[in-house]
Amino acid sequence: MSHQPVDSGKKNKRRDPDLAAAEIAMKRAAEKARQRAREVGAGVVVWKDGRIVEERQNARP
Repeated sequence: MSHQPVDSGKKNKRRDPDLAAAEIAMKRAAEKARQRAREVGAGVVVWKDGRIVEERQNARP
C-alpha cells in the first residue's frame, strides 16, 4: 500500500469522469439554491473559513 498523499504532485493525472461530473453538478445545484434564496429573500447556510455562516443576498429587481 502506498503512503503517498492523494495529490502527489502529478498535474497531468486524469480525473475520474464521474467525479468531474459530480463536481459540476454540485456547483450547478449550489448556484440554483442561491438563486432560489434570492427570489424568496432567504439566506443560504455555508461552511466558510472554518465556520458555519449564513449568506444573505438582496433579491434581484
